[in-house]
Amino acid sequence: MFRKTGVILLFFVLTATPLLAQLGGESTYNFLKINASPKSAALAGSCLTPLHNDVGMTSHNPALLDSNMHNTYALTYLAYLAGISHSSLAGAWRAGSAGMVGASIVSFNYGSFEGWDEIGEEHKRFDANEFVVGLHYSHSVLSFLSVATSFNTVISQLERYSSYGMAVNLGVRYHSADGLLNATLSLKNIGAQLKPYREGNREHLPFEIQLGVAKKLERAPLGFSIALNDLQSFNVYNNTKEQDNVLDRNRQSESVAAKIGKEFMSHLSLGVEVAPSKYFYAMAGYNFRRSNELSIAEGGRGTGFSFGLGITLKRLELIYARAIYHSGSATNHFGIVLK
Repeated sequence: MFRKTGVILLFFVLTATPLLAQLGGESTYNFLKINASPKSAALAGSCLTPLHNDVGMTSHNPALLDSNMHNTYALTYLAYLAGISHSSLAGAWRAGSAGMVGASIVSFNYGSFEGWDEIGEEHKRFDANEFVVGLHYSHSVLSFLSVATSFNTVISQLERYSSYGMAVNLGVRYHSADGLLNATLSLKNIGAQLKPYREGNREHLPFEIQLGVAKKLERAPLGFSIALNDLQSFNVYNNTKEQDNVLDRNRQSESVAAKIGKEFMSHLSLGVEVAPSKYFYAMAGYNFRRSNELSIAEGGRGTGFSFGLGITLKRLELIYARAIYHSGSATNHFGIVLK
C-alpha cells in the first residue's frame, strides 16, 4: 500500500514540474484564481479538504467530484476587498457508470462607478462585472484514481469594454482505499481570450499548476492539507527587503540557500481541520506568500492566516471563513450546502 501511494505521489510531483508561464499582472481574467469556497479560504487556498467534501471547490478542481456529492448544491458569497463581491452556485450529479457531472456559475461584481470624460466632466455611471459558466466531469479510471475536466466560458464587461474567452481545468485525484489520504494535481485556466477588450490585443489567461495532499488521522478527527501553488514558475518569491539592501550597504544580502527556501515557501499553503463532532468542524490555514508580500513594516498582524468553521445538519451545511490579507483588511466567506 505504501509503495503504491509513493508511486502515485511521485507521479504527481514529476508531472507538476514547473513550466514557464504567466503570473499575476501578466494575464487577463485574474479573478479566475480567486476561489470563493469558504473551506478553501479557511485552509489558505488548499485545493481539497481532508475531512469534508465541498462541491463549491469543483469549479477550480473538478477531480474533487465524487459520488458522495450526488444531488448536492453549494451557494457561496465572498465579501472581497474594496467592496468587491464574489458569489457562486454549484451542483453535482451522478451520471451512472459514466462518472460524475457538475455545473457552476460564478459572478464577480466590482460595483458601480462614476464616469468622467477626458476634460473632467461627469459622464454616466457604469458597472463592472465578470462571469464564469462551467461544466465539469469526473470519471474513475482505477479504484484509487480519477481524472476530470472543466469547460468554462468566461465573460467580462468592464464599462464599455467587453471580452470573452474559454478556459479548461484538468484534474487528477488519488485516494487511498481507507479514505485517509487524498492527493490532487490540477492544471487551471488552459485556454484563450477569444474576444479581446481591444482588437489586436489578445492576452494570456492566468494558467496555474497546483498540487495538493491531504491526510486524515485514523484514530482522531483531525486532518492536514498541504498545497503547492503556482508550480508553473520557480520565480514567485518577492524579496520585499531588496530595495532596503540597495539603499543600506550595511545590510547583508540573503544567501542562495535562504532564497531557495523562501521561494519554496512562497508556493506553500498549509491547512488543518478538526471535527470534534459530526455536527461541527473548525479549520485554519497559513499562506506564506500572502504574509510576505502584504505584511506592513510594523508587523504582520496575522497577515497570511485564515480560519473558519462549519455546522453540519442532516441536509444542510453552513460554513464561514475569514482570511487576513493585511493588517487593515480581511475577507469574509459564507457558504450554504444543500444535500
